[in-house]
Amino acid sequence: MEEKIQITSQVQKNKKQHTGKVYLVGAGPSDPELLTLKGLRVLKKAQVVIYDALIGHGIYAMIPQEAAKIAAGKRAGSHTMTQEEINRLILEKAQEGKCVVRLKGGDPFLFGRGAEELALLIKHQIPFEIVPGVTSAVAVPAYAGIPVTCRGVSSGVHILTGHKKQGEPLDIDFSSLVRAGGTYVFLMGMTALHEIAAGFLQAGMPPQTPAAVISQGTGARQKSVAASLADMEKEVARQRIKAPAVIVIGEVAACGKRYAWREKLCLAGCRILVTRPADRSGALAGLLREQGAEVLEIPSIRTRIRDVGAQLLEVLAQIETYRYVVFTSPAGVEYFFELLDGMELDVRCLGQVKIAAIGSATGSALKKHGLRPELMPDRYHSKALGELLHASLEDGDRVLLLRSSIGSRELVAQIQAEKDIGVTDLAIYDTVCPGDMTQAAWLDEGEIDLVMFTSASTVRGFVEMTQGADYTKVRAVCIGQVTADQAALYGMQVHICEKETIEHMADCAAELFKTMKL
Repeated sequence: MEEKIQITSQVQKNKKQHTGKVYLVGAGPSDPELLTLKGLRVLKKAQVVIYDALIGHGIYAMIPQEAAKIAAGKRAGSHTMTQEEINRLILEKAQEGKCVVRLKGGDPFLFGRGAEELALLIKHQIPFEIVPGVTSAVAVPAYAGIPVTCRGVSSGVHILTGHKKQGEPLDIDFSSLVRAGGTYVFLMGMTALHEIAAGFLQAGMPPQTPAAVISQGTGARQKSVAASLADMEKEVARQRIKAPAVIVIGEVAACGKRYAWREKLCLAGCRILVTRPADRSGALAGLLREQGAEVLEIPSIRTRIRDVGAQLLEVLAQIETYRYVVFTSPAGVEYFFELLDGMELDVRCLGQVKIAAIGSATGSALKKHGLRPELMPDRYHSKALGELLHASLEDGDRVLLLRSSIGSRELVAQIQAEKDIGVTDLAIYDTVCPGDMTQAAWLDEGEIDLVMFTSASTVRGFVEMTQGADYTKVRAVCIGQVTADQAALYGMQVHICEKETIEHMADCAAELFKTMKL
């Protein structure tokens, strides 16, 4: 009997160890910067992500590449899965021992059916956590300059759903709402817009009451319409406003004329794809977002360190024979110091050798480690670096290149041109394509306005990820002529920024988008 109890206990223990966990995460209204810190942390460790249709392009791009992505979106009249199927799917993936993130637009407990999805988990004793999200009921009006409450104007807010079963009336007591006063915010109400307006008017609300409808709020395609309650439906039809949208009714709706800000930014309405490696895309993405763009950070290349410690140690033993050590990217700098750390060495191993860098970003990476480049060309590409090095070297000099395994051979040729210069070309990291980009259809559908390329390798990786796309529709903002030439090979509409910095890339995007709107 005792042995049987022990065996049963072990089975239960093994079952517990192999049970996964579910995180019910609110993704916010669309803008990826409105995803909470906890939501992002949980998303980064997800093995399975079951996502809604309304999570936004930028949020989708934040899902880990290695995670299984399952669409469970539900829009009006179009359901990928029934709610019961979604509930079972979440359970099954957790029972497989996976870390499951159920990613829902807005907040999972505000018209998100979050409680329904937890019921089956509780029944089967699956552990879970709830991560609240920024609700569109407040965030979308705010992005249109509308406060849902305002002292002296509205001291309360009613958040309602306009969703109704086909052929059935709205189950809303409009008379009670009118008596209560305040602001009325409707989610999922576009198909019931006529009934909402008529319901308030029949309940005695003044026809001139301010109203607003904000479509695709907080995203690149945000569009706001202001009108009186009586004219709201007509104005929405005239301006062809479509779901998803948030409806705001009440005196605060008039505040949008004064406080609107999102749609006034110079890159408002622009959706931009940034292809830089994930660890280096933040600065450029930040500059673009500051100007109002919706930014999708989808790296078209990734880098990984090579196991070349032995070769590097051999080269460093002869470092005094080299005139220059050359770095061609920030990644090369970071991987070099990672290799040194693995060998328990530090910057002193470089002795008195001079440093050359391809551009300001690489120079900044060196400065973080206490090094300043003696040589850095005005134009940030390999040809300019090769020409500068060639002019600085004499016959018999030696150069050590620390760079990617796909580094251009032209750099070596330019350094050595008609001179007896020794070049040790040591590849310390690989540059590879992350895989297929499931968002490739966005290019053909016109969902992407601009694509930012910072190197020829990002162009090649982008093409590899989006095979079959129509590249003539791609407006490519490129840093440098080499990158632009690579993009032009695929028929892209190429635009070269004035100077080869991320600041000028952002400025180029703003100027280009201005002409696109004319």
